[in-house]
Amino acid sequence: MEFYECKVAYQREVGEGKLQKQSDVYLIEAVSFGDAEARVLEEVRPFVFMGQEIEMKSIKKVLYAEVLPNPQGHFWFKAKVLLTTVDESAGKEKKISINMLVQDIDMESAYQAINQFMKNSITDYEITNLQVTGIVDVLSLVKNAD
Repeated sequence: MEFYECKVAYQREVGEGKLQKQSDVYLIEAVSFGDAEARVLEEVRPFVFMGQEIEMKSIKKVLYAEVLPNPQGHFWFKAKVLLTTVDESAGKEKKISINMLVQDIDMESAYQAINQFMKNSITDYEITNLQVTGIVDVLSLVKNAD
C-alpha cells in the first residue's frame, strides 16, 4: 500500500443556507491514484452542500515510514528523522532520512510520541524537523475494513 495526499475543495453550509468554500487535505492509504481519489470523494461527500461539486485540487504520492495516530490528537505533524546506520562494507556511518506522520495535541507531545516509538530502536536517530501539516484526516485501509 502507498500513501496519497489529496487536496479537495468544496462548498459547505455554515449556517442557514450560507455557503463557504473549504479546502481540506487528506492522507489516503490506497493502491492507486484512482483508488485514492474515489476514497477521498466518498469521505468528503457528506459534508458537501446539496448540488455542489467537489473539486479535486491535487493528488500526490507521499512516503511515510510510519504513521502514528492518536485519537486525542487535534493536529498531524510531519517529522523528518535521521537514522544512523553502519555501512559494514565501507566501515562508515551512514545517515538515512525518513518521514513520519504523528497525530497529537501539540508539537511537544508529537516530539515525545516519536521518542516513545523509537525508544527500543537499535539504530541511533535524530529528529531534525517537526512541523504541523494541513492534513485533517488519515484514511487507512484498516480503518475502512470495519
